[in-house]
Amino acid sequence: MARLRDLLEPALAADPWTDPGIAIRFLDRIELLLGEPADCPDPLDLYPAEAALLVLLPYLHRIHYLRLAAGLCEEVRPWRLRPEEGAGPGRRAYEIFVDEDESLVQRALRHPEEEAAKVGWWLFHRWLIQQREFADPVPVGDLLGELGEAVALLGGTLTVRRVTTLLQGLWRGPDVCHAEFLDRLAADDGIRTGSGHEQVREQRLMLIAALGYGMAIEMQTLPGIVAEHLATPHAVDLGELRTTLDGARWGGPPDLRVLKAECRHEAVVEGVRAHVARADELLDAVRRTGRERITHPLPPLPARLSADGVVPTGRAFDGYARFRSDGRRFRDLAMGIELYKDRDLAVRELYQNALDACRYRRARSRYLDLTQPALGGVPYEGRISFVQGTDEAGAYLECTDNGVGMGESELRGVFAQAGARFAEQLEFKLERTAWETVTPPVTLHPNSRFGIGVLSYFMLADEIEVTTCRMAPDGGLGPVYQVSICGPGHLFRIRKIAPRGREPGTKIRLRLRPDVVPAGWSSVNVLKRLLAIAEFETTAVEHAGEPSRWPAGELTTRRYHDAGFGFLADGWLRPWREAPDGVQVVWCERGGALLVDGLVVEPKNREGVFGTGHGGLRGAVVNLSGPWSPARLSVDRRHVLDAVAPTVAGLLKQAAGVLGREQPSFEWLCSVAEESTPLGDLVAGATLSDGREVVYRDMRFGTGSAGFFPADVTLLGRDANFQWHEDHPAMARAIDVPDQVFLWRVLARRPERALRELVEVCPEVADFGPVREAVLSDQDFLIGGGTPGHLGDVADLALDYGTDPRDMARRLSALGFRWADPGDWAPGAHLTEENVTMFGLIEDAVTKDGPLTVQQLGRAAGRRDVRATAEQLRGFGFRVSEDFVRLCEAARKDPLLLRHPARQWQGCLSPDATVPPGHLAMASRECDLSVPEVRRRLASHGLTVDEGPLPDRPSEEITLLLSKDGDGVWPWLQRDVPPPPGQILTLAKRLRLEPAQVLGRLAAVGMAVPDPFPEDASVQDLDVLGGSPTELQPAHPLLYGEILDEATSLWDLRHRIARLRAYGFSVPLQVPARPNPLDEEVLRRESPFGWATQAAGAPVPFAHVLTAAQRLQVGPSVLSRRLRSYGITVVPPSLPEGLSATEALRLVGSDKLANKEKPEVEDFSLYYLYRVARRTRRPLAEVASLIRQLGIPVPDPAETVRAALALVPRG
Repeated sequence: MARLRDLLEPALAADPWTDPGIAIRFLDRIELLLGEPADCPDPLDLYPAEAALLVLLPYLHRIHYLRLAAGLCEEVRPWRLRPEEGAGPGRRAYEIFVDEDESLVQRALRHPEEEAAKVGWWLFHRWLIQQREFADPVPVGDLLGELGEAVALLGGTLTVRRVTTLLQGLWRGPDVCHAEFLDRLAADDGIRTGSGHEQVREQRLMLIAALGYGMAIEMQTLPGIVAEHLATPHAVDLGELRTTLDGARWGGPPDLRVLKAECRHEAVVEGVRAHVARADELLDAVRRTGRERITHPLPPLPARLSADGVVPTGRAFDGYARFRSDGRRFRDLAMGIELYKDRDLAVRELYQNALDACRYRRARSRYLDLTQPALGGVPYEGRISFVQGTDEAGAYLECTDNGVGMGESELRGVFAQAGARFAEQLEFKLERTAWETVTPPVTLHPNSRFGIGVLSYFMLADEIEVTTCRMAPDGGLGPVYQVSICGPGHLFRIRKIAPRGREPGTKIRLRLRPDVVPAGWSSVNVLKRLLAIAEFETTAVEHAGEPSRWPAGELTTRRYHDAGFGFLADGWLRPWREAPDGVQVVWCERGGALLVDGLVVEPKNREGVFGTGHGGLRGAVVNLSGPWSPARLSVDRRHVLDAVAPTVAGLLKQAAGVLGREQPSFEWLCSVAEESTPLGDLVAGATLSDGREVVYRDMRFGTGSAGFFPADVTLLGRDANFQWHEDHPAMARAIDVPDQVFLWRVLARRPERALRELVEVCPEVADFGPVREAVLSDQDFLIGGGTPGHLGDVADLALDYGTDPRDMARRLSALGFRWADPGDWAPGAHLTEENVTMFGLIEDAVTKDGPLTVQQLGRAAGRRDVRATAEQLRGFGFRVSEDFVRLCEAARKDPLLLRHPARQWQGCLSPDATVPPGHLAMASRECDLSVPEVRRRLASHGLTVDEGPLPDRPSEEITLLLSKDGDGVWPWLQRDVPPPPGQILTLAKRLRLEPAQVLGRLAAVGMAVPDPFPEDASVQDLDVLGGSPTELQPAHPLLYGEILDEATSLWDLRHRIARLRAYGFSVPLQVPARPNPLDEEVLRRESPFGWATQAAGAPVPFAHVLTAAQRLQVGPSVLSRRLRSYGITVVPPSLPEGLSATEALRLVGSDKLANKEKPEVEDFSLYYLYRVARRTRRPLAEVASLIRQLGIPVPDPAETVRAALALVPRG
């Protein structure tokens, strides 16, 4: 064993938690428990084989643990706490375990890697003992095999079964006394050794060894408080901790052993004391078990173990305190607010605990059927029932199951301890290991996740009554126990009411709290909302009414639902009968849901096949259980935290063959796609495969080049009036589409009239083709809500649709998103989770038409390496200047190159512009440098620097004066560009100066100032100038909305115009000297003319006059004359000859315009022109000409069609 240790320890040399002294300490504690022979008048009778086991067990434990740790550490890499892409199963399991300690991990990651690695290794050790290998006899058999002849010399002493079970028991703590575990050990086992027949009393040896191990205190078994003080200002020194444990000694009288240990950290004091307290619990359990079931005497054991001798070393620290919470209040807060926002979910926990109990019994029964077929047992059929009613004690809710039940150990342990999970208990792992040795293996996948189910019961109840009987591993029945618990944290008495039960199972009765549960509350309704597929037959009844039933394995439909959380699915149902074990998929007409273990959940990440609507899944119910069950759920079990979209998509793809055999309707396909376009693609592809098609309103989908584009119903349907029918599915409604999309749909379906209209306008249309066959999601990309904006969106879409990013980019490019063309990418360019975020930060660069700015490069790099980021961007076809790369790299070291030294997110200075005087002033103040020094350093980086007059040490006032927004930071004024008048007034107000003083101080440092600027300027004029100092500038044309803004009357409007002209603005508007009510309606910002976007002085189209006249209920000619009286030009001044006002309004679509909306040139798409041409029975070119005559500069339709043809998706 020493040789094996020497081979294994170097593999774990980096492990800071290694504890080479544990074997010696362990053996020393066993010796202490056995006592010196001279001190024992009645020494413990031990056979040589038993003595050999007690001596060898500490060393076997050490070697076994080293072998497991060394075998897994290279795959797991515990020194890395951040998630890794492409992690193997071991590493992935470790990452899931690490997620449970998120706060500790995040704190560790903020410290150097060495400190973070200490936390990672500690979590690795915690994770390791939960692995199946720890309960597996195979590694122990391999270990004994390596020891070779030495094992053989001891005869039958070191068997694989015995050593495995003894090693497993060391980790159990007080649970080593669990009856089911001790039954795995022989009370008295006869063996043959070299010296003849001997007895090995395994149960007694186990209790002695477990107590000795608990008193030895292995380093990585200390409570979490030690690890929680690693990544802190005064961290635990693990070397000192190792020294403390090696030097610890048990003293005191034999009946009260006191641990003496000197600690150099507060957390070590607390951790060791807590460990001793647990060892004291173990001692109490061992003494009780020795009295009740061990037939051979134990050595004289202490009555108590004490940590009174665990003290600080000298003056290692003066004193400390521990933050504590009021346990009861904190529990109430967590239960009521954080863990379970909906108290109804206590019903869910009742069901899930009953489900686990039934699964456990089923697994035990199957194992017995396979290993003991002679018993000829009846196949197990689980049952769960809920009863809500009232008796003499008040209202109650009762849940009964015929599952595995509980014994005294379970009631004391898993049931009574919040946070304990039966799946983590060692006896369960041992049993599961045995199950896997039979053919076929017996499996059990518990749904218990958090161990807080019983705690949640107290949200409904102020008292819990439990009656239970446990089924033993051999199928026998245990006693019937009954307990009554009056609240979390309360003591409860375990009463044995019968020595042997009639059937295993548990009945839990909750005494409902009248202050929490309203009179109308229904547990049956709760179950109907939450439970969709029961694994075992389930019934629920309230107040002796008609019971509700959930047949085992069948989907129970539910149509009604409120706006809250719950299950919904009804209408026709089409199950996937070939689903793998642990999966159920049922296509449904309405609703849909994601289930885990038959209970409704919602995906936290709404991606891929999951939509944003109720439940996240439309058109299908998917139930994941057993090996398919997601690893991570939220604490309230409402949300799946794992990214399960790819898994669910893969299952739905396989299940979609059902739809091909029983074709669903067009409406159903659209309803699915409205919730999730990727799922819509999937179901449409399955439905329309092999030449099949669906028909809606005489329009066929899925054949030829038409494909599946639901909006064709509106774009090219037979509805002559092109009404936006409410009875159409939402995806079949289209108000307008881009020209190339309309042209594509015409060329794909080739309807006679539409094609003829377009060919008359542009003959090239006749010979164009072939075009791309539409996929349902094409519509979402082009005219729906899924239009991509940058390459990061391409990666997201590829993930959602389960395709390669390059293929998605190629598809988008074919649809007209030319910036996505992967032909621009380098061969090695790949969109990854790490690099996609940078594309969303490169504003307005998606077209790749010009080089990136230095600010875009800086934002894309963020905290990443600038040069590496630039190379990545170049790999995707972006143009990145090498000068910009050097500047951004230099800015990492010299903050003067940033727009603000303390605001890296604002980016670098622009190398192609002169550094303005404001930046020089700000940098001088922020970095405590003179202006000449700032200029010198900036010039050394190749920047052109303003050389105008500026004090060597500018004041705060000057810095404020030189900023565009008057706040002393970027953006800055340019020396030769006058600031807007509003900025002068804002600075005057902020600095409590007169406007003339501000002008003077700017001129003193050589800055251009506004001219003209009125002598009577006042800060009150800010109301006229728009409020924002950079909003209005005399050099820029005004909008009518800016002139009319905030004007309370026409008199006030005259005043505003006069003040604007005083500041040099050109205002081409005359207010009538004698206004009438019509003037009041027209000359206001919110008038039907939509003045907010109309340039002052620009002609107003007569089309605007028409729509405004209609709303103002005056004649168009009257309104046109009134506008001209204000100095506003109307083009044309009146209706074109031969065109009535009604016809003109129909041409410009006034009935489709929202209130105050006016027709603009962009409203007259090719589809709009075609629609009006068809409705008015005029040629399309004539429609365009008439609209132009109404003052809207609609382009020549022939040019519009030619431009659109270049963007039509080709086949």
